[in-house]
Amino acid sequence: MSDRIKLTSLAPGHKGIILTISSLEEPLVVSRDSVIKHRLVANIVLTPSQIEQLRQESQLHLCDFETARLLALRPHSVGEIRAKLTRKQFEAETIKQIINNYKGKGLLDDVQYAYRQGQFLLERRPCGKAYLSAHLQRKKIERSLAESTAETLLAETDLVTLAVASLEKRWKSFSQFELETARTKSYNYLARRGFNYQAARTAFEELLNRTNKENDD
Repeated sequence: MSDRIKLTSLAPGHKGIILTISSLEEPLVVSRDSVIKHRLVANIVLTPSQIEQLRQESQLHLCDFETARLLALRPHSVGEIRAKLTRKQFEAETIKQIINNYKGKGLLDDVQYAYRQGQFLLERRPCGKAYLSAHLQRKKIERSLAESTAETLLAETDLVTLAVASLEKRWKSFSQFELETARTKSYNYLARRGFNYQAARTAFEELLNRTNKENDD
């Protein structure tokens, strides 16, 4: 009878109920629902199949706990959550199940997340389509969604207005140079920010005319 597997103890912990099992080196952490469902009390005998079931439930519980913690800190894309859970060494099937649960509840939504992230970037650092799409992809948004989101957001705003707003942040520095040097630096800067040549040219001319007018006054 000495080889029977026992649930040695149950104790409340930060992440859930900590189960110490005689056959396991590390304890399992499960939800209170698991404790109630399996009628767990100290010193009961567990079968290998029961232990495997508890192990799976522990994985799901801890994965869910970590996902909730991450989303409480800030919004995430599905890809960001998946990458962070993978680094925590949760099993792929467990991650998939938890992500599907959160998507089903509307707590993980890449369409809304991409739109909000894109809005925030345009307000903070005005840019063109290529830059905006690349930024969203770095947030682990799928390329097709990143590109369509960038198109939607930029359709709501005049590209030249954005280019002027972006160049204004560097204009004091660039305008100190000779005209052609200032032009080249401005065009290159705006190109890196994802603006096309026409938008960059128009923005440069607008700021140049504004500066010349101020100097004349």
